[in-house]
Amino acid sequence: MAEIPIQRKERHSLWWLWLLLLIVVLAAAWWWWTNKSATSTTTTTTDSTAVTTPAVTPGADSAAARGATTAPRPDSTRPR
Repeated sequence: MAEIPIQRKERHSLWWLWLLLLIVVLAAAWWWWTNKSATSTTTTTTDSTAVTTPAVTPGADSAAARGATTAPRPDSTRPR
């Protein structure tokens, strides 16, 4: 009877799968970090402009109702 040599198959290396997974995780972390910092910058700018807006006194409103000419409010001239 003839002998048949049995050899194990070489295992395929999955290093490329781990590398792909690492790249995806790093890309997701980078995206989250940049969006988080962009959101906090926008919020800070919006809050600071709301604090510096001058208030209109009731006297100025009644003068406008009588027909007196007054200067426009600073926030009414900015584009919306």
